[in-house]
Amino acid sequence: MMRKTLTIIIFSLIANVVIAQSIGETWKFANQQFNLGNYTQALVEYQRVAFFDNNSEFNEVYHKIGESFYTLGDYNRAVQNFDIAMRVAQNDSLKTELIFKKVNCLFKQNNYLFALNELLVISDLTSSYLQKKFNLYMGIGYFGIGNYEESQKYFSKTLAAESLPKLSDIFNDFEKFRKRFKPSKIQTMSMILPGLGQIYTGQIVSGINSIVLIGGIAVVTVYIWQVYSFLDAALSMGSWYYRYFSGGYQNAEIHAIEKIEHEKEKVYHHILHLIQKNMKSAP
Repeated sequence: MMRKTLTIIIFSLIANVVIAQSIGETWKFANQQFNLGNYTQALVEYQRVAFFDNNSEFNEVYHKIGESFYTLGDYNRAVQNFDIAMRVAQNDSLKTELIFKKVNCLFKQNNYLFALNELLVISDLTSSYLQKKFNLYMGIGYFGIGNYEESQKYFSKTLAAESLPKLSDIFNDFEKFRKRFKPSKIQTMSMILPGLGQIYTGQIVSGINSIVLIGGIAVVTVYIWQVYSFLDAALSMGSWYYRYFSGGYQNAEIHAIEKIEHEKEKVYHHILHLIQKNMKSAP
């Protein structure tokens, strides 16, 4: 009985050593594949390490799995694994870096509000690098949700004093643009004079079509009114008038929104270019 028990123990020890060596080799191979850019293969190997690592010797594997999913564009799974990596992280600076990586995934998904919630959890920024990164990400988050005042405040903290007027000009110009193409204003213009809102936002052909269609419907309506009766005109042409009239001002509003979003994208890249240029010129 004792001999049988001893044999089982010996075989168990040998098996554990073999498994440990196998996991270590798999870990090295996974890192090689990741460094070579073979992220799909690396991900398979990292997941194998995570599955067989019963002794939690490779806790950093969840960090690498998250990075693999990120490079492959699967941001939901990247976030899930960064969360696991945060729970097993041994120091606060690593946890902070993992939060930034998680936030970057949320930015990719345009989940700016969730990203801000994650950033506000950070309390201890131990280096100027992390502080600047925090300010940059907060600026991006607030810009994403449309809080441009807060966004400018945080972006300002990433720039040198001589670059602040340029940042202010960018935000001021964008504010003027948003007021010029305010969707409710454009909609009202098309309600007062069909086609005007479209023409104002650059949809010349669409605006002219609206003017022609609504004008034509109005002429036919008046004709039916004169020949028959107002009730006949209203019943026969009312639905057509409403269809093209409402469609015109709704289309004008949608185009105004799209125009602002397009300009917002351009402004965002201008800001990032300014910050990048500032970092390069920093001592």
